[in-house]
Amino acid sequence: MVFYGLRKFARELGLEVQSGVVCGIYERYAVSMWEGNGYKTFSISAKFEEELCNKMEIELMDLEGNYRRVVYIRFIEGVLEARFLDNPGTMKQFRNCFFDVLSVLDGYEIPDADICPKCGLPMYGQGVWSLFKIYGRKSCLYTHEHCAAAMEREVNRQIEWDRQHPMSKEEFIEAMMEIHGDESLEEIEKLYEEIEEPDTEQRRMQRRLPGWVGALCGSVLGAFILAVAHGFLGLAAIYFSWLCGELVGAGYKWTKDVRGKKGSIIIIVMTIFSVFLAAGFRVMEMQKRDYLVYIVGGSLISLIGVADVIIGLFMAKRDDKGMQRKRLQKRK
Repeated sequence: MVFYGLRKFARELGLEVQSGVVCGIYERYAVSMWEGNGYKTFSISAKFEEELCNKMEIELMDLEGNYRRVVYIRFIEGVLEARFLDNPGTMKQFRNCFFDVLSVLDGYEIPDADICPKCGLPMYGQGVWSLFKIYGRKSCLYTHEHCAAAMEREVNRQIEWDRQHPMSKEEFIEAMMEIHGDESLEEIEKLYEEIEEPDTEQRRMQRRLPGWVGALCGSVLGAFILAVAHGFLGLAAIYFSWLCGELVGAGYKWTKDVRGKKGSIIIIVMTIFSVFLAAGFRVMEMQKRDYLVYIVGGSLISLIGVADVIIGLFMAKRDDKGMQRKRLQKRK
């Protein structure tokens, strides 16, 4: 989604809006902009040589200090990107920063937008805009069609390799020491233990019971509590059905079973089943209309208790797709 302020700025620069992203050629630069999740971002894609990036980084870091709402102005994977916190008044800073960044770039010999940032060859006006999405992060590039496709394949190949060959503790420590040489070995080892997921087979050896057993116990307990609450509160008891989700999740966690996608689905199904079971205990006391309200309303409210599981399942599905590329347009 591109809102009014950014859309107006795009028209001023002569850029187009495609699939929620502003993109086009301004002066001699390939420029893209987008907003969402509390941020506004603009990026400039060009054939930035590493030596050139190192020279400009000092000026760009000094530029960051001039804007309160800037998160960073950095080269990320060969693309110059500036991100701002999206608050009232951000658009003015965003606009001024954009022109300041262009002023910095004008001081260096940077190939124009018709030179592919990936292969360095001319595109003769046949470049394409591609929107890349990976792990919830967006990036926009103006390249040859085949260069964009090759980049997508290479990144997804690397993601698959990393999944099949996870980094060992020694490799992680070595990499972190190169990046953060000032951190102690103990701090890095502690960080590794915090972010590294336990081995799946090891977790299976530690489990008390299969996860579905704990989820079923939580479901039955939640249904009993909900049925008792219905006896005192009547139909208003459905507002407490989120407890069913909490109990199901707690039951599954108690078993120490590996959750994953299968476990997440089991938790969601058992949560809804708990509401149906509670309604079954009181079915003889309810009219048909009240029964339907109890089932539908209670099921929806019960999912509040497992909201983190649902979000995690959605994020896992999205991340499993790796890098996704969407072609936006050709340069006119």
